[in-house]
Amino acid sequence: MLSKEFDNIETLKQIFENIDESIIIANQNDEIAYVNKSFCKTYLYELNEIVGKNIKVLHSDNQPSEAQTPTDNQQNSIPTDRKFINKKKNGSEFFVEYKSFPIKNKSETATVYIIKDISSDTKTEESIKSIQDKYRNLFIELKDAIYESTPDGKLLELNPSGYELLGIDPNYPLAKIDIANELYVHKEDRERFKQKLERDGYVKNYEINIKKKNGEIVTVLETAMAVKDQNGKIISYRGILRDITDAKKSEMQLKNLINKLAAVNEQLKESEQELKNSNASKDKFFSIIAHDLRSPFSSILSFSEFLTEDIEELSKEEIVSFANKIHEAAKNVFNLLENLLQWSRIQSGKIQFEPINFNMSHKAEEVIRLMQNNADSKNISIINDISNDSIVFADEDMIFSVLQNLLSNAIKFTRPGGTVRLTSEVKEKTIEFSIIDNGVGIKEDDIGKLFRLDVNHSTYGTNDEKGSGLGLILCKEMIEKNKGKIWVKSLVNSGTTFTFSLPRS
Repeated sequence: MLSKEFDNIETLKQIFENIDESIIIANQNDEIAYVNKSFCKTYLYELNEIVGKNIKVLHSDNQPSEAQTPTDNQQNSIPTDRKFINKKKNGSEFFVEYKSFPIKNKSETATVYIIKDISSDTKTEESIKSIQDKYRNLFIELKDAIYESTPDGKLLELNPSGYELLGIDPNYPLAKIDIANELYVHKEDRERFKQKLERDGYVKNYEINIKKKNGEIVTVLETAMAVKDQNGKIISYRGILRDITDAKKSEMQLKNLINKLAAVNEQLKESEQELKNSNASKDKFFSIIAHDLRSPFSSILSFSEFLTEDIEELSKEEIVSFANKIHEAAKNVFNLLENLLQWSRIQSGKIQFEPINFNMSHKAEEVIRLMQNNADSKNISIINDISNDSIVFADEDMIFSVLQNLLSNAIKFTRPGGTVRLTSEVKEKTIEFSIIDNGVGIKEDDIGKLFRLDVNHSTYGTNDEKGSGLGLILCKEMIEKNKGKIWVKSLVNSGTTFTFSLPRS
C-alpha cells in the first residue's frame, strides 16, 4: 500500500478515474496499490481483486524475450515507453504499451503506469507487414518483369525476372541504363508509349519489341501506370513486362498452318470438282465409245447375215463388196478397241513410263514406213522435214503411237494427190514438231471439241474413213505424260496443223 504522505495522490486518483487509458500505481515492491476504472474494464478485474497483487500477475508467459518488464527501470526519473503482452483475468492476451514514471516522497518510491491497449494497432501493423511481405515475395518470385522507371527513361527498380528478361547483370547499376536507346528497338516507340501513358494514366497489354543487352529481340506485352505526387506531377512509371516471344512465334506458326490448311482445303475442293468433272467426262466418253462400237458391229452383223442367208443368190461382186464392208467394220472396231485398251492402261498407270534420249527424225521414218500403204492408196506424199539432230527425252513407244495417230489422221483428211509434211523447230528447252496437211481442215467451232472426252467429235475422211476421235485424246494423254503440250491450227479447206512439244535431251 502507499503512504498517505505522497503529495497530491488523491488529486492524481481523481484525474486517473476520468481518462480512457488503464492506470496502475505500484509500490516499490511491485505490488499494485491502485487501478482506475478503465483498468478494471479492460482487464476484467474488480478493484478488490487486483489491489495488493504483484504487477507480474498481468504479464503473459509468451512475453517476447527482448521485452523488458514494466519494473526494470522504475527507478529512473524519466518516463519510459515500452510494449508488452498482458493477460486479462480470463487469461486472454493482448498487446499493450506502457508509459511509466516514478513518484516519490521522503521514504518511499512508487511507479505510475499508463497502459494503452494497442491490440488493434498491432494487428494492423502485422497485417501491413504481411501484405508487404506478400508483395515483396510476389515482386521477387513473379515470372513477369516488374519495373519502376523515371519519366526521362532511367530504371529505378527491377525484379529478378526483369534482369533475366532484359539480359542485365544484377550487379550492373540500373541508373546507367538509357531505356529508350538501349532497350527499345525503335526509340520512337518509347515516345509513343510515354504519350499514351501520360495521356490516359495507364497502358494495358501494349505490344512492343524490345532488345536485350546482347541485342536479341523479344516481344513483350507491357502494362503500366503513371505514379503522381500530391500535386499531380508524374514522378515515375510502374509496370509489368510479359515475354510473349514464344507465343508470337507459335501464333505465327499457327497462322501459317491455318493458311496452309486453307490452301490445301481449297486444293481439295478444286480436286474434288476436277474429279467430278473427270468422272462426268469419262461417263460421257464411255457412252460415246459404246455408240461407236455398236455402229460397226451392226454393220458386221448385218452384212454377215446377208452372206449367211443369201449367199446362193448373191453375185461374186456382191459377196466381195459385203466382205470388204465386213473387213472395214472389223478393222474400225479393232482400232477402236486397241486405242481404248491403250487409253485405259494410261489411266490406270499400267503402261510403264521409261523416257530416253532418241532421234525424232528416225522415229518419224519408222512411222512413215508403217503408214505408207495408206498414203499410197490415196496418192498422198509424206515429206519428213524433221531435223536430223532433233533429239528428245521421252518415252519412245508413246511418241511412236502419237506420230502414228497424227499421221493416220492427216492421211485420212487429206484429199487424194495431197501432201502431208512433218517439221521441227528447236526452242530453248523443247522441240516443237508439226504434222501439216493440205486437206479439208476443221471448222472453227469444232476445234475446241478436239482432245475432249465428253464430246463426240468424229468425222469421215476424204474416202469416207471412219474414226472415233479417241486417237487424238490418246495423243494428248501421252504428250502430257512426257511433259509436253499439243495444240492445233486449222482452216476449212486449207488444211490442218497438229503441233506438239517435247523436252530436249
